[in-house]
Amino acid sequence: MKKFNILLLFVTGLLAFSACTDSMDPVINSMKDSDNKAISFVLNTPSNSSYTLIAENANSIIDIFTCEQPNYGFPAAVTYTVEICKGNNQFNDFQALATKVQGEKIPIKTFELNDAMNALKMSNSKEAYTVDFRLKAFINDSVPVLYSNTVSMTVTPYSGARTPMYFVGNIFNNGWNNNDLTMRIFADSDLNDMLYTYTGYVKSGSEFKIIQNPGDWGTQWGFGSDGVLSTNGGNIGGFTADGYYTMTFDLNNNKYTITPYTGAVTEYNQISFIGAFNGWGADLDLTQSSFDKHIWINSNVVIPSDGELKLRVNHDWGTSFGGSNGLWKEKQGQFAKFDGGDNVKVKAGTYFVKFNDITKHIIMIAK
Repeated sequence: MKKFNILLLFVTGLLAFSACTDSMDPVINSMKDSDNKAISFVLNTPSNSSYTLIAENANSIIDIFTCEQPNYGFPAAVTYTVEICKGNNQFNDFQALATKVQGEKIPIKTFELNDAMNALKMSNSKEAYTVDFRLKAFINDSVPVLYSNTVSMTVTPYSGARTPMYFVGNIFNNGWNNNDLTMRIFADSDLNDMLYTYTGYVKSGSEFKIIQNPGDWGTQWGFGSDGVLSTNGGNIGGFTADGYYTMTFDLNNNKYTITPYTGAVTEYNQISFIGAFNGWGADLDLTQSSFDKHIWINSNVVIPSDGELKLRVNHDWGTSFGGSNGLWKEKQGQFAKFDGGDNVKVKAGTYFVKFNDITKHIIMIAK
């Protein structure tokens, strides 16, 4: 009798535990109101009906969308994502903005909207596009996703990610090869403001031009006069002695400067990537260039998985380089600097990489 009572208590406990678990962890198969209609929620009309996006304000917030949280019938921590499509596309082809938030105020960042528009082939900076917006509400995999109503705005994008530019000439041992992808020129950010810079070792008497498209002389910049570029000019020179020089180029206004670099220079034996993709326990080496010991280039750097990474020196953490500006903190950039201590988030892929260990400029372009 005693054994029977113990068994009965055990079975009763199991049933009680099961009932409690079921009530605490429901699986919701549909989201219907009392009239058997799908639950919906309202995306409020934005404060402005049109925007012109500006590259210089890429990290700014152009608007804050607001909504009323769906009535799930129970308290819920809802994550909202903004989705956009071309006007009247009915979201058959859409892009989601990267920022996701919990709460009924959803910021719209300039570069995220511009990137999404570019991905949807709305990239003409002289055209105002009709863009449809909606919100996606997500709780967890047990609760169906809900979508808001659609609101429309007229948006003019800027021209998108920075256009790569290239040196061609006898500078950097290039030999006037106009199809050398390693001759990409650095820039401070990924904004397409047509401002470029380069600090490196140059031999006396070197000359160069700048081209936009590898293998094509159609778009080029050369010497117009001192400090002035011309799209139909001669070779640019002015290097009176072997040494390090800083060159700046404003290709919008056809201006340039060349000045001797007098800052500190430290030589490294090796620079490599390390990160989540290799368990933070191995190194993916870059190759020191033949023309400048401070320029490191790899044309096929394979990052096998999404995650954070940094550059470090001599396979050791004594000296390392990470991100610092908003470009690397908030999106995957192409042109920027690794001049801070933060890990950099990079998507899986195969990349062209060029790094300057003097100025910490980096170019990292997915192939």
